[in-house]
Amino acid sequence: MSHQSLHEQLQQVSQHIEDAQETARQAQGSNQQLLSQADQLLKQAEQDLVHARNQAGAEATENAQFQQAYEQLHDTRQQVQEAQQNNNDVL
Repeated sequence: MSHQSLHEQLQQVSQHIEDAQETARQAQGSNQQLLSQADQLLKQAEQDLVHARNQAGAEATENAQFQQAYEQLHDTRQQVQEAQQNNNDVL
């Protein structure tokens, strides 16, 4: 696997995470459907990260872009889960 291919995969992961963040912002903590959509985007990003790691091994996990994407994924997932919990508390 070439470095460029890993870079492209990580760009796709970052795009999924950014889409999830935007979707979660649009939901503003009250639209369960949008929060669900954000959660699905995060699941796709996670699958893409796992795929990149499986293909590139240590090259992926030592890559700063991979590490940043992993941290963003974790942070965004936490935000979505908190918003979903807040919705459940209101209902």
